[in-house]
Amino acid sequence: MSDIRVGVIGVGIMGAGHARYITDSVDGAVVTAFFDLDAARMDALAKELSAKSGATINMHSSVDALVNDPTVDAVIICSPDGLHPEHLELCVKAKKPTLCEKPLAPRLEDAKKIAEIVKSSGVPVALGFMRRFDPGYVQMKKEIQSGKYGEVIQIRAVSRNVSSPGATTAGMISNSAVHEFDIARWLLEEEFTTVSVAYAKKTSHANPDIQDAISILAHTESGVLMTVDNCANSTYGYDVRVEVLMQNGSLELNNLGDLTISFGFELPGRKAGRLHDNWIGRFTDAYIGELRAWVASIKDGAVNPNLATVDDGIAASIACEKGIASL
Repeated sequence: MSDIRVGVIGVGIMGAGHARYITDSVDGAVVTAFFDLDAARMDALAKELSAKSGATINMHSSVDALVNDPTVDAVIICSPDGLHPEHLELCVKAKKPTLCEKPLAPRLEDAKKIAEIVKSSGVPVALGFMRRFDPGYVQMKKEIQSGKYGEVIQIRAVSRNVSSPGATTAGMISNSAVHEFDIARWLLEEEFTTVSVAYAKKTSHANPDIQDAISILAHTESGVLMTVDNCANSTYGYDVRVEVLMQNGSLELNNLGDLTISFGFELPGRKAGRLHDNWIGRFTDAYIGELRAWVASIKDGAVNPNLATVDDGIAASIACEKGIASL
């Protein structure tokens, strides 16, 4: 089968990252179209990637033009969160398989509406919960399921961006902590029942209208407690880590992606290094793995079980909505 020709909606940090990963690291796919409001940014990226792939990249003035471009077989949506439902509806109406960045929508009501449209269309759509393909999280799930350490008791997560000028308190949940809800669901294979938010002291680095930092407290169906310490403007480096406390040990994934296991009174060494600027650097391997699985699913018609679905998106949005309601 010939290469899957991919159009990308939005070529900021996220969209440019996807486009570069496809060009550099994903066999069987090629980028052929862009839409972005910043024409200069779009043009610069098109020239960069065309020089590598040899493919012509069409630059469009509207999302509708991109999704109906005959040189586009599939679409990646990296537009602002509030535009995801509108853009996703255009994609499925055009019968284009789509990878939509999370969240499905900032508001649960909107997420449910677009999920129904997607499911009734029959068009394959995956959600961009890339951590499911991160080597550290994959190994953590294997250790949890091994039975060696007993049941999961608690999850302690940290999620801190370096700088988020446009962030809101609700957005810290629906745009950032949504990853923690999804990956915890994936690790535990159960849903969240309660979610609440506690405020920390405000950082002076954030817009005064945002409550930054916050802590999220959530329980799953089996009683596992998850806490998420979330900061949108930490300044010191991109810091995402998680510890899963088991009945008989501790599994800890640090901010550089290394999994260490404390068990039988043995304390593993911690790896030192330089923190990343943002999620692109930290989760490069995860994004590439996700894109490879997505392209393979389009080519083969076989859905990778780790690709997040719109139902996964709804479940994560339900948890986020519970947290936002407690603000």
